[in-house]
Amino acid sequence: MWDTALQDDELEGWLGATAIFFCARRGEGHPQLEELQNVSFEIIAGAAGRQGIETQEAFDAWFTQQQLNDPEYFLPRLNQRLEEIVGDAWLFDPSQVSMGE
Repeated sequence: MWDTALQDDELEGWLGATAIFFCARRGEGHPQLEELQNVSFEIIAGAAGRQGIETQEAFDAWFTQQQLNDPEYFLPRLNQRLEEIVGDAWLFDPSQVSMGE
């Protein structure tokens, strides 16, 4: 389980990046796509703000440094963290949920 604010911000960044990823991959034509994209960006902006990121240039560098632009990086880490948090208490078979397509 995670303990520190940095880890919380890391998890929040992965969640926001995943939301952006799914909006881009599966959101076309969804009536609330713009709203969902805005919420996704707000999640990431919140994590960045708690890390002291205040300018667009700093955000861009942080986003790249955290590899939030690379789903092959953040999706497996998010999945691993969720498995650590949930443990054996899944309400469904997690192997039936695809993070990719």
